[in-house]
Amino acid sequence: NNLDKVTAIDLVGASIPSNAFIEHTSEQIIITVPIEAEHGPVTLKTPAGDIVSKSPLNLNVPVEITSMTETVKPGETVSIQGEYLNWISAVTFEGGAVVTTFESQSRTELVVRVPLEAQTGLLIFSCGGTEPIELESETELAVTLPALTGLSPNPIERGKTLTINGTDLDLVNQVWLKGVAEPITDFSNQSEQQLTLTVPEEATRGTVDIVTFSGITISSTDILSFVGDPAPLDPLAFPLFVDKLENNAQNWGWGSTVDLNNTENVRDGDAAIKVSYQGSWGALKFANFSVNAAGYTELSFAIYATPETDGQKINVSVNGGTTNVITLEAGKWVEYKLSMSELGDPATITEITMQETGWSGSVFIDHVGLR
Repeated sequence: NNLDKVTAIDLVGASIPSNAFIEHTSEQIIITVPIEAEHGPVTLKTPAGDIVSKSPLNLNVPVEITSMTETVKPGETVSIQGEYLNWISAVTFEGGAVVTTFESQSRTELVVRVPLEAQTGLLIFSCGGTEPIELESETELAVTLPALTGLSPNPIERGKTLTINGTDLDLVNQVWLKGVAEPITDFSNQSEQQLTLTVPEEATRGTVDIVTFSGITISSTDILSFVGDPAPLDPLAFPLFVDKLENNAQNWGWGSTVDLNNTENVRDGDAAIKVSYQGSWGALKFANFSVNAAGYTELSFAIYATPETDGQKINVSVNGGTTNVITLEAGKWVEYKLSMSELGDPATITEITMQETGWSGSVFIDHVGLR
């Protein structure tokens, strides 16, 4: 009753004066809802005061995305154009980051600051209305990633400052060095072009990995090496392990725990084999391959012995034949070379066994194969 006393109706985002009402009686008011109107309470304006609805006005709104920024750096803003964008309540980025507070929002434009955790991918828009929906962008938003262009100095001394050069390095929150159990997050300097940090004493030769706030890992193309470390080993003509098992080789060993992708201590490249012997005459056994031994002169492999294995013996044999005993030297990488005559002059090699002699402990093995 008494609706004829209403002088205007205020909606969120719009106001309709009484002279714009389609119908106006004491019992009923009919209006055209302006396109600027948004979800929220309805306020009836009268000379005696305002009357606010207990329930919010809701509409069935056809939200439409027509275009948006194609490439953006985390921390910067992405601009989205379309219709009824004022009904968007949240934007979800690839990787799960959700933004509910916007830089600006109107019916035709939405400006959103990109979270540091955002990844390249489609955007999902959560829209209100009588039937809330989720709307997916037709194209992916390309989120800028950092790039590494160089490491300096290289080689470097442990305990000294390493400078990582590149682009967009301000997006990095972790750096991983080979041989270091935890990521480095304390940087002495960080900008878009440079990142500096102190190299831990336990760091070993290998690539440098940077990790973004979004969890993306990027590896350097350069190998970080260290002053005083041995020179890279000569290439293998028939590799069985260089960062990974090669030439169909498998481990058929026993009495040991074997990690074929260990990065704690690497002689060359990115990974080595960590063998934890159990003292039961266990073995690492390369098998499931076959190679004609003609044209090869030696079997070569490198071993780093841990302190508890210093001076221990390993029996090395080919095809279960002649046994060659090697003595471990702790605290350094040692390259062992066994000639074909020492191996019994096999015509074909199908197995290589490295067996402990009743002791327990861990060793690292790398760069295994024939020359």
